[in-house]
Amino acid sequence: MNKRILVSAVALLAVPGLGLVQGISPAAAASPAGGARTTVTDAATSCASIAGLHVNASTIGLPTRGADVESATLTAADPKTGYPEFCLVRGKVNSFDTAAPDINFQLNLPTSWNRKSVQFGGGGFNGIVISGLGVIPGYVNSSAAQGQPPIKRGYVTFGSDGGVAVGADPTGSFALNKEALANYAGESVKRTRDAAMSVVTSYYGRQPEKQYYAGGSKGGHEALVAAQRYGDDYDGIIAYYPANQNQALALSWHHMWQQAYSRPGGYLNTAKQQLVHDAVMRACDKLDGAADGVVSDVKGCDRAFSVESLRCPDGSDSGNDCLSQRQIETLKSAASPYRFAFPLANGVTRIGPYPVLRGADLGGAWLDSAGKETASGYYAFIDPVIRYFIEQDAGGSLNNFDYRRYEARVRALSRLYDATDPDLDRFARQGGKLIIVQGTEDMLVPQSATDAYYDRLAERYGPSVRRFVRYYVQPGYGHATGRFDLAWDSLTALDKWADGQTPPVRPVATDANPATEGRTRPLCEYPLWPRYKGHGDVDQAKNFTCAGRGQH
Repeated sequence: MNKRILVSAVALLAVPGLGLVQGISPAAAASPAGGARTTVTDAATSCASIAGLHVNASTIGLPTRGADVESATLTAADPKTGYPEFCLVRGKVNSFDTAAPDINFQLNLPTSWNRKSVQFGGGGFNGIVISGLGVIPGYVNSSAAQGQPPIKRGYVTFGSDGGVAVGADPTGSFALNKEALANYAGESVKRTRDAAMSVVTSYYGRQPEKQYYAGGSKGGHEALVAAQRYGDDYDGIIAYYPANQNQALALSWHHMWQQAYSRPGGYLNTAKQQLVHDAVMRACDKLDGAADGVVSDVKGCDRAFSVESLRCPDGSDSGNDCLSQRQIETLKSAASPYRFAFPLANGVTRIGPYPVLRGADLGGAWLDSAGKETASGYYAFIDPVIRYFIEQDAGGSLNNFDYRRYEARVRALSRLYDATDPDLDRFARQGGKLIIVQGTEDMLVPQSATDAYYDRLAERYGPSVRRFVRYYVQPGYGHATGRFDLAWDSLTALDKWADGQTPPVRPVATDANPATEGRTRPLCEYPLWPRYKGHGDVDQAKNFTCAGRGQH
């Protein structure tokens, strides 16, 4: 049968939400062990046969010119790395607007398939194909507690570049194209998923029994997009520190950048940053009962520490042993909610506070990527957003930018991009399960923003929210790193829950930092936090309990 005809016919039998494809393709046969796996009997031939496959545009739920498999290569099992034999597929979803970038993707089809799939989210401004060969949520982590990469467990895995590759053009300049901007805002999630499922169906003769999405930061935004907009497509979703508010985040980062740099004396050098951190630790580290270098009781820390205690005697900058009044104002501004002049999508009116007085690493915000005291680390994020997303002017500048002059554009971008809608009815109704993970020391996506989204879910669904959403907050964890570098096998937890078994029960977080590797803490559901019981090894989770206000 012609490949184009085959994939179209199979796809009609595999419309999302209408169940599995009937029958097994000649390339695959069910494993005898309870039908739990599908095994491709002649993987070399089957893999080679899908090279050149065309996916009709009608099988993709948003406008495209179809998708094409550009290469399909059987990759041998590697006993050293533990990777199994799989068919590595590279392809593209052809943009509807020929001036827009295509969505380039990689799809990994294991010869012995567990009949489940994991779609990986992107990061930053996307533009780089996510291989789908890493761990959840997509960052390299050597800790065994993180769990094996999904491909090693028999999952089909895939990721894309989000349809925003710019080549040698400036970062973020894709936003000048309407379709590329819409892809970045979340539509690439759907286009990539639908194209990948057509190829999966062609290869195995069936769709996955369970479809999962996992990502962190930008990928966390995409994970919430999957739940909010495309809930019928997914059985389970994992969202780490979700950057789900492009405009709110960028505007607040710009505000903090202005506070630190626009007026003389506002910036804190590395010595003063360390001064603040050390003072916070002295006041707050032991509030959870353990001196472990992690502030767990962040609300208690707000009451226990006053940055005014570091004020230089006359308020001027008299050295690295104190802070000027201007530097204190910089910190207070970041430690307070930033309120917008007009509401953004879904009624969002503010963001923050940021954890500058809760033990966070300030260098990530106020040093450049090389660690130099010359430019804010925020600059690399906010400049492209302001220049290309909002001003739509390659010659734009941060220096005199005032978002209030662009109200209509900012609000339109927020409606297009932000994943702040608490309506997860479709996702919940079809049995979907959502796990959200956040760190207390995240200076890019503050805990307060993720708290606010979960609070809106709890307001909408009441106590029943916990039937399909679990939200965990890890003290000391930042943006994919931190003083407590969280490692947790969230995929296994999600898979068991989505398979109709129990939700995560007393999950344990493991620290993957080399200096403290292996210490554990209970991974507590918001708004709880780990408190030391007062006896036993402080490096063992069993000696802590989740404390704080009761469950929602």
